[in-house]
Amino acid sequence: MSNSWLFGAGMGFLRGGPLGAIIGAAIQHFVTKSIRKKIKRNLPGVADQPLFVVCVTAVLTRLGMVKGPVTPEETQVIHKFFVKNLDYAADDLRNIDEIVRETRRVCPDLQPLADQYKKSTQGHYSLLLLALGYQVAFAGRSLSEKMQEFLNGLADDLGIAPEDHNRLREKYSLGELKTPYSVLGIKSSATNEEIKKAYRRLASRYHPDKVEHLGDDDLVEDAHIRFLEVQAAYRELEEKRGF
Repeated sequence: MSNSWLFGAGMGFLRGGPLGAIIGAAIQHFVTKSIRKKIKRNLPGVADQPLFVVCVTAVLTRLGMVKGPVTPEETQVIHKFFVKNLDYAADDLRNIDEIVRETRRVCPDLQPLADQYKKSTQGHYSLLLLALGYQVAFAGRSLSEKMQEFLNGLADDLGIAPEDHNRLREKYSLGELKTPYSVLGIKSSATNEEIKKAYRRLASRYHPDKVEHLGDDDLVEDAHIRFLEVQAAYRELEEKRGF
């Protein structure tokens, strides 16, 4: 079975479609028993090792494409993960490069890839993939606004809580992300009632009727902006949670 058959007919999930059983069988031929054993030993939560390999490679490649063509430095981040953590040899990396090339050709959406990643890991190692995503981002020595948007979307698709995302960002000396929860001054685990309570408290504090008497145009303007942020954050959580 050739790699061309595998990637020509077998990688349909990169285009957003489901991963069929025949595809899983096809992928097995380049994820050897030895590699599967290494993944089981080093990442015991991974249930589907071949799918894991494909998803990690495809997600990181797709992130590299955000800034333009994938660079050698970004590809090196992918190689380093497999060599350092899973003892990949040069021959094994050729198969990784096949996935990189196919991902570049197809340019898939991140969400289906994240869904398949969660399936392969049974919900484990989400922060691992996000951390690797930041490594790809910094391979270009800068973190653009567009790249941050993609990383935020990946975190959401993986179900990573904002607090966990920010703890990861601290390791890279990055500031805290502004989220609806941080605007309202609550944790992502807050109940709907706690969200409503926080909103009422802040909306009352920054409501235009409460600040017009201050007589300081800058303070009044800042309060108005804060009031709009609080409203937007509440509406976003209201829509997301359906209350």
